[in-house]
Amino acid sequence: MKKIFSVLIAICAMFLFTGIGADCAVNKKINANIKTKRVPAGTVITLKVLDPVGSSTSSLGDQFDLMVTENIKVDKSIVIPQGSVIRGSIEEVSAPKILYKGGIIRLYFDHIVSATGKQVPFYAGICNNKNVTYDGALSSKTTYKTAFTKTAQTTKNIVVKPTTWAWEKGEDLLNGSPKYVFAPLTAIVTTPVAGIYFIGDSIADIFKKGENIYINQGETLQVQLLKPLDMPVY
Repeated sequence: MKKIFSVLIAICAMFLFTGIGADCAVNKKINANIKTKRVPAGTVITLKVLDPVGSSTSSLGDQFDLMVTENIKVDKSIVIPQGSVIRGSIEEVSAPKILYKGGIIRLYFDHIVSATGKQVPFYAGICNNKNVTYDGALSSKTTYKTAFTKTAQTTKNIVVKPTTWAWEKGEDLLNGSPKYVFAPLTAIVTTPVAGIYFIGDSIADIFKKGENIYINQGETLQVQLLKPLDMPVY
């Protein structure tokens, strides 16, 4: 009886370990088929914004998703397929301030989801964007200088546009002679008005807040890899 029992145990053990061994062999085979290809640092990737962010709508730590818009190839092989998702969070957000200082938002890219479903760390910075700052944030870039420039341009128009209109209208009358009267008189009248506007608006701009920065859903951002990206591929 003991011999029969021992034989049965031996047979069961043989099937059990044979099955485990087969599973291990399959796993090794699968793992062997998964390789990595390196996307070099400096590679520019275009991303589509899936979750809108903004200096007045986002909070520190808010998460967002972006999607790769075109296949990224290495050695003619697609390493990052179009539609791959990149996830990140808001690292810094600042609302507009007085002196016409614009809003600021900084994006932190956390990881990219590979074709195998693995989350791979993604180190990149925004590039080729008119709103990007010297340190990689996004800003409306409005400053007191921006407001001053707008005020100066408006002040100029207060004088130039009416004077030009008076010149053109005067040219249509009496062989154009009235333009030599209409234009100077218009300039004389509008110049004090322009001066008052310039002084008043320049002072008011000191207390005005700048503009917010928004990245809307569907917009595209270009990022440049700061570190090589090793992506698992079959």
